[in-house]
Amino acid sequence: MGKKDYILIAVLYGSLLAGIFLPGPSAAVSGTIKYLMMAMLFLAFIRITPADVGRAMLSNWKGMIWGALLRLVIAPAAAYWVALLLYPPLALPILLLAGASTGVSSPFFTALCRGNISYCLVMAVVTSLMLPISLPVMVKVLSQATLGYDLTAMALFLAMIIFIPLGAAFAFRKLVPGLLDPMNRRSYPISLLVVAGINFGALGRYVPYLKTNPERIFYCAMYSIGLAVVLAFLGWRSTWTRNWADRVAAAGSQVWINNILIIALAVQMDQPLAATLSAFYLVPLYGFVVFFSVLAKHQEFPE
Repeated sequence: MGKKDYILIAVLYGSLLAGIFLPGPSAAVSGTIKYLMMAMLFLAFIRITPADVGRAMLSNWKGMIWGALLRLVIAPAAAYWVALLLYPPLALPILLLAGASTGVSSPFFTALCRGNISYCLVMAVVTSLMLPISLPVMVKVLSQATLGYDLTAMALFLAMIIFIPLGAAFAFRKLVPGLLDPMNRRSYPISLLVVAGINFGALGRYVPYLKTNPERIFYCAMYSIGLAVVLAFLGWRSTWTRNWADRVAAAGSQVWINNILIIALAVQMDQPLAATLSAFYLVPLYGFVVFFSVLAKHQEFPE
């Protein structure tokens, strides 16, 4: 591991711990998380062109179809049944978490790991657009419960998260093309700062719940780690190619999920255990960023 890897670890986990030990400021920042998510997606959109996205879909369309089914249907169903057998209180929370879309920060993490950014970006957009339909259906079919939110409102929220930064990136390319290269050269520190802000605002509001339910910390930690390991493995094996860039993108599109959105949904549903599980998922999520970025250093890439 090099100096950059240690800085990455320090920023990712340091900002998460800071949010726990400073719950007041963290709760204040949590209201801006949706805007930070949009900033992260904007930075991803300006890195690639529509042609890049088209090539990604044409060259990996079978893997993407399978990946979307795995992300939104197969993984949440399997996670729900396992939790129902082992620890029933976590069945619905892990169904919500495992059924989340590919995260908007996944293209940034994929870039760190020398993966196929276009692949991960297309997966993030497609699964996010499908989520307002897939998640309520999965919850209704498996748990016989209903999600306590307006489906139309969630669809509009997801559309805002995706299409505002997409439009902004398109305008940026057309109006100030000369700034593309300077912006892309600085995208790493900017993206790292945005991720740190998301981390800082993720856990603070749940500190009182964790203090009154310490035994839940152990279960959330174990299940979040187990879920991440299984998702990364399934994603790695889901692609038909043996190319590092495609494989790490396929794995990343499964393991780097939009758990922050599930935290917001869990708060609305009054599901503190689901919110806590989703927040704890940040630990293995970033663990796989470090793991794949270190492995990427030992791969051979064309100049």
